[in-house]
This record gives sequence, structure tokens and C-alpha cells, in this order.
Amino acid sequence: MEQFEFHDPTTRSAWQQTTPGIEELVLNEDKSTGRKTLLQRWQPGAANPDSSPFVHTFIEEVYIVEGDLTDKTLGQTFYKGMYAYRNPGMEHGPWTSEGGCLMFVTCSGSGK
Repeated sequence: MEQFEFHDPTTRSAWQQTTPGIEELVLNEDKSTGRKTLLQRWQPGAANPDSSPFVHTFIEEVYIVEGDLTDKTLGQTFYKGMYAYRNPGMEHGPWTSEGGCLMFVTCSGSGK
């Protein structure tokens, strides 16, 4: 990971659409280790197109900065200020967001 003092991250990277209505802004990344820090924002009504739960090979931490996020499998909605820590192999999602959301996400380990 690179060391940065406070700066506008959009001068180094741009928001990238990952799925219609879902975008990510990579804040820092080490491609050799798979470690990554990013912001992810969902537009109101956005949803994962896949109906299967996700399983990663890395540790994922998520903090909801604003909005709501619903796990469609569990039927449970999470809100601003809520935090998740997921070990490799933990099933979660798929997701939808009624009002949109902004999340701070870290990924540690290989793959995404």
C-alpha cells in the first residue's frame, strides 16, 4: 500500500461502475497482496444481478457511512453506522439498497 497524506482521491482514481447503479472508488491498493481500501456507493434501488450469495477468498470489512443495505437471503436491512467483518469463505448477500448507500470497504488477502 502506498503512503498518502490527506488528498482528494479522485485526483488519483475515478469512480468505476461495477454493476449498474453500483460504483467503487479505490483509495489505495497493493495488487501484489490483494489488499485494497475503497468506497462503494449504491444508487437508490440498486441490486446485485446475481441471486447467489457471495463468498470471498479474502477478509472483508465494511462500514456503512450512509444509507441502507439489505441482504436478500436473510431479509435483513443494515443502516448507517453498522459494521461487518467477514472471514474468507463467509457467505453473504446478494444485496439491494432501497434508498442508496455509501460504504467504506477494506479487503485483505488475495483475490477479489
